[in-house]
Parts: sequence; structure tokens; C-alpha cells
Amino acid sequence: MTAITGIPDRCRVAIIGGGPAGCATALALARRGIDQVVLIEAGDYRRPRIGESLPPDTRQLLKRLGLWDDFQRQGHDPCLGSCSLWGSETLGYNDFLGNPQGSGWHLDRQRFERWLADQAQARGIALHTRTRLRTLSATPGGHRLQLRGPDTQVRTLQADYLVDASGQQARVARLLGARQVELDQLICVHGFFTRPPAAPITSRLTLLEAVEYGWWYRASLPDGKLCIALTCDRPTLRALGARDWRHWLNLLADTRHSARDLQGHGFQPEQMIVSPAPSCQLDRVMGQGWLAVGDAAGSFDPLMARGIYKALEDGLTAAEVIAGWLEADATAAQRYASHVEQRFEEFRRMRRYLYAQELRWPQSGFWQARHASS
Repeated sequence: MTAITGIPDRCRVAIIGGGPAGCATALALARRGIDQVVLIEAGDYRRPRIGESLPPDTRQLLKRLGLWDDFQRQGHDPCLGSCSLWGSETLGYNDFLGNPQGSGWHLDRQRFERWLADQAQARGIALHTRTRLRTLSATPGGHRLQLRGPDTQVRTLQADYLVDASGQQARVARLLGARQVELDQLICVHGFFTRPPAAPITSRLTLLEAVEYGWWYRASLPDGKLCIALTCDRPTLRALGARDWRHWLNLLADTRHSARDLQGHGFQPEQMIVSPAPSCQLDRVMGQGWLAVGDAAGSFDPLMARGIYKALEDGLTAAEVIAGWLEADATAAQRYASHVEQRFEEFRRMRRYLYAQELRWPQSGFWQARHASS
């Protein structure tokens, strides 16, 4: 087989997925002095990414990863909390003004992920972009991976330990026999607006607004952008025709708060992003010589807004598990499996509670389905 330039024949740890969970795992391993780590990313960090708000307590995870000082220099916009029109006709507020950790952040998600990858490379992690996993098989000494690089060349990599950071698809775990257990399947339609040159930022709070057919999310992004997203399920999306930007804009215009102060803002239909948002977990998040992190281990309803926090947290814990595995100590692995299971159960309880608060549309198919699946 022809080699992919730069990828070794073997490594101690191979991480499939170079997003926040994969990069956090690599960075945490580097801080523990574990070398021969290979990070495999299918993309090249150029694809537009949907923005996300980080809660204030994320700074503790960034400090543990050795990233806090440099993160502060990245200039992400502050997030002062959230407001919501949910279960009531009155806006409710949850601000960070009294939080001892300070404010959160509205991320430029694409820049944030590229920065994480740069930080991993700066600490000696071998990052290979535009490289995809083709096949995977267990071996007595670990796992054998076939990888296809950007020039279509194929190389076999033998890894002692394997980390699935492939996101919601959990491709590695499923190839190794794990099964995804789905709780719910939502879909999000994101649109992006640009502020007029002289227009001020109208709010540094994220907004949630429940409507009869689902809910809207609105948040400021850096560089003068604004993200507004409709979240519903597939039957509702089809009935509304909301994949069509014209129908989507008409629905937005009918909201009470999500469409406020948009006059003069630019909107480009070709930048709309439609993405699945499942709530699911693996029936097992680890096995012989492998584990799953981030959304691969369990994906939460976007209502929770904890995706990146969860990814960074899992990366730190994964490094503990791998360090324990190298020393033939399984206690960290047992703690990780229990933690992931407990975290998903806590998510289920919170999700059930939040959806149960919205009772204004008892005849709505969307809300009936969410109450039934809680």
C-alpha cells in the first residue's frame, strides 16, 4: 500500500476526530507526558461551524488544559447570560453577573477549533487533516486502522489505544460493536445575519423562544454576525417547509423576540445550515483498548448548550483513563464509565423538566412528542 506522508506505522494513542473532544484529549495526554499520539481529522478547519456559547465554568477546564491565558487573548465576545420565553408569556432571565467565574463567551466556533488544533500541534501532537478512517480491526496489540489521506493514498496505522472523538456518528465505537441508544432526534436550521456597520450589539444574552412548532435560539457572534436557529423535529420541518429560506424567514418574522432589531441586517440564504441534533448515548463508552469522548459518547439536546464543555471535560478524563491503562490500573476507566452514564441520566432529568414547563400548545405535535419522549 502507498503511504500517506507523515503518518507513522504505529502509535501509542490514535484519536479519530480533531474537534474539541479530540483536541482536548490530545492536549491532556501531552500534559501527562504521554507521547506518540496521532490526531486524525477528516476536515481541514475551513468549513463554517455553528457558533456556541461557553458557560463561565469552562475557564476551569481551560486552565487544567493549560490553555486559559492564550484563550483570553483570542478575543471571543463575552456572553452575559441568557433570557427565555419558555412556558410563560414573560421573558425570564439567567445572567452571569453574580457568577464568581465571571461571564461566558460567544465563540467564533471555526476559529476556536482551529486554535485548539494549533495548540495541540504546538505541544507535539501529530495532526493529520483531510484524513479519513476507512476500516478498523482489533488486534492482539491494539487496533489496526486503514486511513485515506487527502491525496487518496492509504496507510495502515497500528494503535495501542484508540479514542473515538468522531462526534454524533460515533463511527469508531459502532465499528467496534457499540450501539447508539436514541432518546430523541431534533433538527436545527441556522441562519446568519450581519449587523450594519454602525449598528451596536443589541444584546450579549443568548435568547430561547418557544413557539408552537418548536423553539428559536438567537446569539451574537464575533465579527458582527448574529446566529438565529429554529429547532424542531423532521415531521414539523417538512410540514413547515422551513428548509426553504423564505418560509424560514416568514416564521422568524412572526416571533415575538427572536426577530427583534433585525432591520438593516444582511442575510445570505446560501449560508444557512441544516444539522441533526440527536439526543443519544452509546450502550457502552469503552472496551478493550478504546473509549469514546464528547458527542461520540453521548449527544445532548441543544437546549442544554453544553456540547463544548462536555467535550473538554471528557478529554481531560480520557487522559486519566489512558494513563491508568498504561499502568494496568482500571479504576479511572470505571469512574469514567460511571460518570458518563450518570451525566446522561442527569441530562434526561433536566430535559424532562425543561420540556414539561412548556404547556401552552397541548395540541402541538412537536410538544406532544417531546413530552412523551421525556
